[in-house]
Amino acid sequence: MKTHSINRRHLLAGASGLAGAAWLTSHGVAQEATPEASPASGWTFTDDKGVTVTLDETPTRVVADVNAAAALWDFGIRPVAVFGWNANETGDFGPAGGNIDPSQVEVVGNTTEPFLAEDVLATDPDLLVTLTWDPENPTEYWSLDTDPGILPLALEIAPVVAISAAGFSDVNTVRMAELAESLGADLSTPELAAANEEYQAALERLPEVAAAKADLTVMFTYISDGEEWYIVDPAGWADVSLYQRLGVNVIVPEESDGWWQTMSTEEALRYPADVIFNSSRGGGTLTLNLEQLQAHPTFGHHPAVIAGQVGEWNQDFIMSFQGMTDALNSIITPLSEATKAIE
Repeated sequence: MKTHSINRRHLLAGASGLAGAAWLTSHGVAQEATPEASPASGWTFTDDKGVTVTLDETPTRVVADVNAAAALWDFGIRPVAVFGWNANETGDFGPAGGNIDPSQVEVVGNTTEPFLAEDVLATDPDLLVTLTWDPENPTEYWSLDTDPGILPLALEIAPVVAISAAGFSDVNTVRMAELAESLGADLSTPELAAANEEYQAALERLPEVAAAKADLTVMFTYISDGEEWYIVDPAGWADVSLYQRLGVNVIVPEESDGWWQTMSTEEALRYPADVIFNSSRGGGTLTLNLEQLQAHPTFGHHPAVIAGQVGEWNQDFIMSFQGMTDALNSIITPLSEATKAIE
């Protein structure tokens, strides 16, 4: 299911890495796929598509997709405007918005009008920032590829930088931190240093909990009040891939489009699990909480639901120290408290 209400995640094998990697600081010529470029002055950043953007000065007016803006915000970079399907004009950006203060940003594109070129132009941006679920695809830019004409239009307004959301989310967080630092973020501030310590502690804690609960099976899903439900294929999700790499016994569906296996709610018991993590995202159809699942005609009979072992999964994981700490802890706490539910 490749819709904005569920989100797209391309199947991509990402290289593993540690979130504590050294931060990059580099300098440097227009948007082109030449990572080697390194002039002596100005601002240069090579994104996860291998595209190098070079400007005379460090960008100060950044316009970003909400998913990218939330991460930059936590690092201290304040976009002047946001776009994307979840850029609700009411200021409710949902779980993807993280700590963004909606009163401090302008919405220049949303569900009904994905990218409003005139509104974006009016913000006088130096740089556009978004995510990519498929870094090897030169035309896949999250929220800028909903129509074939949008990306060329965006590039006429300002250079575009894309940070990968594929592979592993700890690696992606390093890359987002590198971008934020290049834009002027000070990662050594007491606040960010403490946030990083909490993040690193959570990264160390999850493998311990996973090892202690190795006999428990865990399922990540999107179960709403509709007639279909979706089980996550870990390979398509950088956060779930990380949890799996750290030892969580994640159920892998028998079939997948790269992100999900789609099933009827009549097949609710097809994948028994000890713990369910259901998406916290809203959208066209809201996902169900534990009480609603317990009252559901089919999921009410699922072992994890009967045991009350249902947690929330933010499929719009935020690639910052704070966002990743929240994501990891949302798995650590329910998993550490869970017991065997499958007989």
